[in-house]
Amino acid sequence: MAAAWRAALTALKANLIPGLLLQALMAGMALAYLFHQPSRAAFEDLAILRSRWGLLFSFIGTSLASSIFPEVLRLLPPKTYQKSPQGIAARLLFGIPFWGLIGMQVDLFYRLQYFLFGPSDTLPVIAKKVLVDAFIYCPLLAIPQAVCVFLWRDHGFNFLGFHGHHPFHFYALRIFPVLMANWMVWIPLITIIYSLPPALEIPFFIVAQSFWVMVFTTLSMRKRHPRNTD
Repeated sequence: MAAAWRAALTALKANLIPGLLLQALMAGMALAYLFHQPSRAAFEDLAILRSRWGLLFSFIGTSLASSIFPEVLRLLPPKTYQKSPQGIAARLLFGIPFWGLIGMQVDLFYRLQYFLFGPSDTLPVIAKKVLVDAFIYCPLLAIPQAVCVFLWRDHGFNFLGFHGHHPFHFYALRIFPVLMANWMVWIPLITIIYSLPPALEIPFFIVAQSFWVMVFTTLSMRKRHPRNTD
């Protein structure tokens, strides 16, 4: 637990400046939606586009948010994270399809949440969606699949990284630190996202996803360099 806590805090500190910029961006979007009519119309048009394109929109939006946007933000100081052994082209070739598929999965999950609980127009509904998201979807599917796929990639697309691990130990040592960081970042963000007007959910999710991917990537790279985790 203590090691997971330290790893999560280190990953958050490594991405402090981009995180603050992204928070400022989200605040600016909210203010624009509330007080600038052309911006409100643009956000509403984006929501219409999402409904027309369906899962394709989720693939494109999430892949851009999770692959290209973080690469731009990682040019900002401080560069306290480990340098990735893959070049930017390799990272994009892997990240765009992977995160795009994750975006489609999240879209389907949100639709399931809507089917089960209805629109997020009351506090009990918002609370149910946050609890299911944070304590069922993330620990059982979202975080384990991301950790396993990146571990598979980092070992040359073979399964050597999984050898010698008991499932319980693997979850405790590999997945739980990432899950703890996810809870620290994602629970406040999804509480806000579920509470937003539908037109703001898409851009806020894109910005939030960018920050989470940077934190997750930092944790993933530190796992490849255990000597630097303390």
